Amino acid sequence: MRQYLSAAFIASIIFLQGCAGTPVNMGVSKDFDRSIYDMENPRKETISASGFQLLLFIPISLNDRHQRAYSVLQQRAGDGLISDVQVQESWTYAFVGTIYKTTIEANIYPRK
Repeated sequence: MRQYLSAAFIASIIFLQGCAGTPVNMGVSKDFDRSIYDMENPRKETISASGFQLLLFIPISLNDRHQRAYSVLQQRAGDGLISDVQVQESWTYAFVGTIYKTTIEANIYPRK
């Protein structure tokens, strides 16, 4: 009986790992220096990342899609200021699961 409880506990831990996501801080520090950025000419960037939930049970690249999209946004921004961030979530049914898509849209203010 003890073996089954141990196996059930380990299986529960493994399954719960699929529910853990990566937190993403998209805020701007309040003490940044506005004078070094060109606040008049922002460029708009839109980045998307997707994940798939197989059979509505098995997550595949699902929980880190926010982090992946924001990392690409940071790379495209370079040393610019990322501001006015908007996050949009969408999903689409597929034959054997669901596709979840995160789209991040932001203004990037370049350095002067």
